[in-house]
This record gives sequence, structure tokens and C-alpha cells, in this order.
Amino acid sequence: MPRDWFSPHALILAACLGITGLGGCAPAGPSDGNVPTPVYRNTTDPTNQEAAYLGSSACSACHTDIATKHRLHGHAWQLNRSQGQPPAYPAVSGVPQPPAGFDWMDVSYVVGGYLRKANFVDQDGFLITTGEAGVEAQWNLSYPPAGTVAGFAPFEPSAGRPLSYEYTCFSCHTTGPTVFDPAAPTYQENRPGIRGTWHEAGVQCEACHGPGSRHPGSPGNRDLFVDGSAAFCGRCHSSSADGVIHSAGGFIGYREQYAELRASGGHANFDCIACHDPHASAHFDPVGIARTCTSCHPNRNLGIHTGKTHVRGDYVEALSCVSCHMPLAGRSAGSSVVGQSAGRIGDVRTHIFRIDTRPLDFTNMFTPDGGAVLKDGSGRAATTLDFVCLRCHNTENGYPFRLTLRSAGEIATGIHRFD
Repeated sequence: MPRDWFSPHALILAACLGITGLGGCAPAGPSDGNVPTPVYRNTTDPTNQEAAYLGSSACSACHTDIATKHRLHGHAWQLNRSQGQPPAYPAVSGVPQPPAGFDWMDVSYVVGGYLRKANFVDQDGFLITTGEAGVEAQWNLSYPPAGTVAGFAPFEPSAGRPLSYEYTCFSCHTTGPTVFDPAAPTYQENRPGIRGTWHEAGVQCEACHGPGSRHPGSPGNRDLFVDGSAAFCGRCHSSSADGVIHSAGGFIGYREQYAELRASGGHANFDCIACHDPHASAHFDPVGIARTCTSCHPNRNLGIHTGKTHVRGDYVEALSCVSCHMPLAGRSAGSSVVGQSAGRIGDVRTHIFRIDTRPLDFTNMFTPDGGAVLKDGSGRAATTLDFVCLRCHNTENGYPFRLTLRSAGEIATGIHRFD
């Protein structure tokens, strides 16, 4: 028998084929044509009884359908090896070149680069910054809704010394991260700028399900770690543990989804998987949004927006519930303020859902220092009309009429009409 038969990849394939005699990878439950309700027996132990990491390629040997979906998900591309050339992303053009004065042999990893922006880690494990390198060091991808044009932009211009790629960053960019211990220091691939280690780049299968070495031998037990709570996703999709929705420059931060959801009023107790397929991209896969707004609100329609389309340059958006209730109020890489009505457009949709219909602009949405979203006495937040209505109804887009905050508020209070 070949020696590599006992590799993790071969063991998983054997389990799928039933060669081990320990069962296949088919889901447990009746086979009467109905999809069985999954039963997960481990929702508390993310170590899976101190199992070892196998890697996403091992998982995909059985779970090919999930692997195909996950390949299009932004999670899979949070961190990417350069290996002397640009990473090859699916669905997007990606990152054509490193910052000026660098070539791909100078880059060990690209952080992101799939949806909105990319940052670069040098061969010593330090982030390439504008302050240190003296060049624009962040690549922004084209994002037509916000008017962002692909190109380089400043990144950390005030950095006066090499910037380590720390655990606080890479813990949400990798699978199996370990924190740096000064008493027993470890560095990923012996790169001094990466303080700590990880098992696999990108947010892969075992980042959420825990190390999987015990799973192939007994997949029917369904005891691989599964936590479908919003709080679990919020470990990375929130920048603080105290519920503050951080903001800067008149836009919400790009990773505030959990805190936003908790401040969304009637949706506050939702879990992310109530709407999202956790394995599928909401941007590039039609099954990424597993449940739409009308799944729960079947009697609501778009009122006078029914059948309307928003056009901005080459960007075309058929109006839907999320156009207004999940406006582009967050900023990751780019944003714009458009028209005489000063409509505000970021590049990340908010999960606040609630709309403040009073004739107030963004300055009334944030704390006086601009650092956080304001909440009412019940802990609820709301987006202002310059994010919701004025991004479309302004002179830039050539609409037949532009709205002011006052006129937008008067219309918004009765915008929904029932069939």
C-alpha cells in the first residue's frame, strides 16, 4: 500500500467511498426526498476534542458542493500567498501589481484584494505602509456604486516605523491562528513581522468548524463544531465587544455588522444565517442570500419604487428592499458625496435596517466626535435620509426631481403601499 494512503486527503476520500467501513459523507436523516433537519451534536467545543487541522483541500474531498460555493466567498480570499506573482482570484480582476517600487518577489502575502481593497505584507512579514515606504500602498478595487475607481491610495500614512502584521488583524484573515506569546515567541514562517502563527491562510472551513482530524472517521456522528449564532460571526464582524458601532469620516466602519444587527430594532435577535448561506457569497452567488425580506414580509411591496432602476455611470441597480433598508452607509475603501442634495454613498451595506425619516443629515446619526453611531434609549440605531434617499435623488444622477431632506422625509413616512 502506498505510504501516502494515510495522508489526511486520502483518509477523507476513503471515508467518502466507504472504504474504511466507518460510513460515508451523506447527511444523516431520512431519504424520502425531503431535506432532513440537520442535527449538530457539538455547539460548544470549537477544538473538536483537541483535534488537529487538516486543511480545506481535505474537507473539499467530501464536501465538493460546499467547497465550490466557498471558493466564491470573500472569506476564502482574506489572505493570499503571493509566491512571486499576483493571487488568482475568481469572479474579480484582483490586484494587478504591488505598490510602486516593489515587485511581486518583495510581497509574501496580499491581505484581501477580492471585494474592495488590498494591502501588502513584505517578505519580513511587515505591512507595506505609505508612511514607511513613501508611496501609495493600498490597492482599491473598482466599486461603481460608490464611484471608486481602481488604483492605489494611501495606507497608514502616519506610520513612522515598520508595521507588524499582528494577531489582532490576522486572526480574522486566517484559519487556526495562534496569539503571540512573548515568553515563547513564534513567527509565521519565521517572518519577524508576523507575530504569531496560523495553520492556513484565508478564512477556510476549519476557521468556523474547528480542526477536523476526528471528523473523517465518523462523519455520521455530526459532532464537528457548528455555531450558527450571530455572536459567533461577530467575533470578526464587529470591531468591539461592547456593542459600539464605530464610524469615521461620516461613514460606518467596514466590519460593524454584528453591532449593527443588534441595534436594528425588530431584527436584533436574528442570527446571520437567517438570511445568509454561510458558505456562499452574497456578492457572486445567487444562493448567497438564502432568505429575502419578502420571505418574512410578503405583504410589503416597493410602493412607488416598484420596477424602478438606479443608474450611476456604468452601475445599474434594480431597486429592492435593501436599496433603502440596507443603504451603503459603511466605508471600507471608497465613498462619495453626490449632487446638490449631498447624497452619501459608501461601499459597505449597513445591517441597521431602520430609517430615520426626520429631516436630518448624517451629522445627527453619529456622536459629536464622529466616532460612533448614535442609539436611542432602547439601544436602536437608524440611518439618515442622505444615505437612503439622496444617494439617488440628486442632480448628479439626472432624476426628474431631486429631494431635500425635508421633502424626502415627507415622502418616506408613507413610502410603502400594500397590494
